[in-house]
Amino acid sequence: MKLKIVALVAMLLVGIVALSGCTDISDSYKPGSFGATEEEQQIVDAVTEKYGDMTASGEPRLLEVMMTSSTVNFIPVDKVLKYSKDSDELYAWFIYDNYNYDTISIEWIYLDTDYSIYTFESETGEDFGRGTFILEQPDDGWPLGNYRVIISGAGVEESVDFEIIDGATVSEPFDLLDGATVDSHKADFGNIENDDSSSDVTPGWYLVEVEDYDEIESSHDYYTYDVDYERGNVWTSDIGDNGETMQVRTISDEPKQFYSAGEEIAINVRKEADMIAPGDLYLGDRSSISIDMGDVGVGGATSSHYYLTNEIYGTYIDMGRDDATGSVKEATFKANVPGENAFGGSFRILYQYGNGVFYNTNYIYEWRE
Repeated sequence: MKLKIVALVAMLLVGIVALSGCTDISDSYKPGSFGATEEEQQIVDAVTEKYGDMTASGEPRLLEVMMTSSTVNFIPVDKVLKYSKDSDELYAWFIYDNYNYDTISIEWIYLDTDYSIYTFESETGEDFGRGTFILEQPDDGWPLGNYRVIISGAGVEESVDFEIIDGATVSEPFDLLDGATVDSHKADFGNIENDDSSSDVTPGWYLVEVEDYDEIESSHDYYTYDVDYERGNVWTSDIGDNGETMQVRTISDEPKQFYSAGEEIAINVRKEADMIAPGDLYLGDRSSISIDMGDVGVGGATSSHYYLTNEIYGTYIDMGRDDATGSVKEATFKANVPGENAFGGSFRILYQYGNGVFYNTNYIYEWRE
């Protein structure tokens, strides 16, 4: 089947606040076949290796949703995490699959004021292709802060967040062509080495690997336990022999994919309790977030490790037998990331959860420049 693409390259001049007399200008371009050049054939091969045969039937899906500095032959030149306020254009890029001349909407939102800037709408081709959508800088410049692009259509929705900062654009190489693979317990965010064909890399700490959890078995024989683990959303349950119950859900923000040297990390953590006569369990749900060298196992620590802290709870946030059903505790834990190339060029952010059993999420960062 010949692969068809719809790639809307719309040039939009739009303000973050509505201005009288502003003019919206739009245009579209439909290229020829996807895979006509050596570079495009490489991306076809990479997508097939990572996601399977794109010509096969299945449910609609949106893949590799990302921001980039620009595209060449509809291929991103990089992956942007933060744009400079001096950027002339913002590019959203994605791959769609299993669509059949459906309408896809691409909404741009300024999160700091929850302002919907603009929504593109475009019809897909038959089956799959790529989309490129461009927002141009307003006459009065980009407001600094947080943005989101939401892509939706045929019952599927994906989004990507980014920032506009008073500084240089922060980007990393486009890693799809490196043949990166992802599974449910370990994510590979690309090769940390760069070659002459990659874009310039902003010096800083880049997320390169995530280890989702390791279990440490409990030896206690008085209670039974269960866990429903999802990254950033962990539910643990302990039920004693006499029906005592301690169930806690912990919802944690994930760290960012990029930090500059010494930048502050701020992670919000929320605990929700369901307690039924837990007095005889002598247990408590506890979680913490710490920083250490990148090559330390999730069950270990070096003398150089340190914790993210909160002014109320300190280094740990607990939910125990003295808390009632329906209790909620929420706090933001903070610390500064290591300095330039510290910890031998690699550090980890370790999330630890404990309530009879222990689960961990390990975020590994590498220094790049």
